[in-house]
Amino acid sequence: MGLKQDLLGKGYLPENMPPAFTTKAAAAAIDAFSIGVYLSQARVRPAVYSASKRGMTRRQFSFVHPQTAHDNALFISSHWDKIEKFFDSSGFSESAPRWNEDSDRALEISPHSHVEVTKAKKLSAYRFIATTDISRFYHSIYTHSIPWAFHGKKSSKADNSESSKAVFFNRADFTTRRGQDGQTIGIPVGPDTSRVLAEVVSTAIDVDFASNCTVKDFEVVRHVDDVWIGTNTHADAERALSEYRGAIRQYELDINESKTKIFSSDFRFSDDWPTEIASKFDTAISSRSSNLVEERLRAAFEHAFALAVHRSDDAILKYAIRYIDRGVSRWAHWSTVEPFLKRAVVHYGHSIDYVARVLIWRQLVQGDVDTNSWSNILNSVLQRHAELGNDSEVCWATYACLRLNIKIDENIAKLIVQRCGPMSLLAILNSAESGIVPTSLFNSAKNVVTGENARGAMWPILLEWKSRKWPNHGDVEIGDELIGHLVEKEVTIFDPDQLTVVFSENSDSEYSSIGHAIEKRTSMYDEDEEDEFPDF
Repeated sequence: MGLKQDLLGKGYLPENMPPAFTTKAAAAAIDAFSIGVYLSQARVRPAVYSASKRGMTRRQFSFVHPQTAHDNALFISSHWDKIEKFFDSSGFSESAPRWNEDSDRALEISPHSHVEVTKAKKLSAYRFIATTDISRFYHSIYTHSIPWAFHGKKSSKADNSESSKAVFFNRADFTTRRGQDGQTIGIPVGPDTSRVLAEVVSTAIDVDFASNCTVKDFEVVRHVDDVWIGTNTHADAERALSEYRGAIRQYELDINESKTKIFSSDFRFSDDWPTEIASKFDTAISSRSSNLVEERLRAAFEHAFALAVHRSDDAILKYAIRYIDRGVSRWAHWSTVEPFLKRAVVHYGHSIDYVARVLIWRQLVQGDVDTNSWSNILNSVLQRHAELGNDSEVCWATYACLRLNIKIDENIAKLIVQRCGPMSLLAILNSAESGIVPTSLFNSAKNVVTGENARGAMWPILLEWKSRKWPNHGDVEIGDELIGHLVEKEVTIFDPDQLTVVFSENSDSEYSSIGHAIEKRTSMYDEDEEDEFPDF
């Protein structure tokens, strides 16, 4: 496939959503509808998705309208050679997106594990290291600054036509604004196309800083909006930070003061806790007797929990789950490990995606998951996170219930409809169609979508409702030509039969040979825990 098709088929949804969410069918139908022309005219809105983030914080992702997804994919694929050349103008970046046809995403950037190595190589010779990042980077980018970054502010202000041949990045500005109901502040977090737009702005900042920096000897490493500057004196570090702040402000952005610091000998290039955790698990598994293995495994898990609490870092628990998963026969100690999984998901919602993968894998490979006890836990998780409107936890817990055939309490399902976003609603309604939730849920959901049209944030629900012919589908209004076309093609964006990635290329008879539950990479946003895993 070409880059445009990959951006629509593999790079459209936010990362690390349950595999039941898919845009493969939508990508083909959208591409066939457009015939290579831009579609953005009407103002539309994305469906939002509240996801957990390392450190018990949250980030809002966007499942952009198909009109926006198509136009940005068409724009980027049409100008890809020029964009890649522009990225090469920064000597600091470790996050320039690169197209990889063989990847599970359309575009990839360097993982944080690689950035750690680069920082050590480039910055170790300097006495002082200044660190900073841009405050709410994606959510603060001024859309007009995207053409400023690529073409220059003067040229862009002189020619702001979205059809301009000379200032062609006006098209990306226009499409992005149209895709968020005309709003000029922020770009959507989630689609791979946004990685490109954000990197264009970051690259321009790098170039401006390099041209104007008055410090004679310095080195910079940047990964998306995280910046590390090495200098020989504290005064140089202060001056470099000031000048980098000035370059950022040229694009209507500002640094995050709470994360801006100057280090000397106390700077750490990487955390030591992954090695500490790995060592404890290795010691446990290599013990001579089964009693010692179980005793030391429990101690290793307790240590992981203690560290997570002490550091307020739920990534530590995900690391522990991943480390067990990547080892040899470590799931053989299921009776010892399963209570840890239960405890993790009860206390730390950020771990639900890993726990769901493990449960689904275990049930398909061994068939010994205690679905009765997990039914109570998953329903409790769903209730708690539905009350908070936490979409990622709700979607993953719902997906686990679907794959394990666990019934979801009707009142909890109604709470999801009332409190959560469109993606959670999509998952729970498909659960009703699949039979793990009473079909009376459609009556409650109908009240939520009444009065909505497919140019608003509920467009995924309206598309699915019409395409799947759910109850009273004839009463559902579309009001958007592109979504209407997708309905005619019976396109859906949720497939409850989809298994986790590790099973994607295997037949039923081969399941017993699959030794791991979690795929090699699940996300590349932020400094997430999966990027810190060693290669096993």
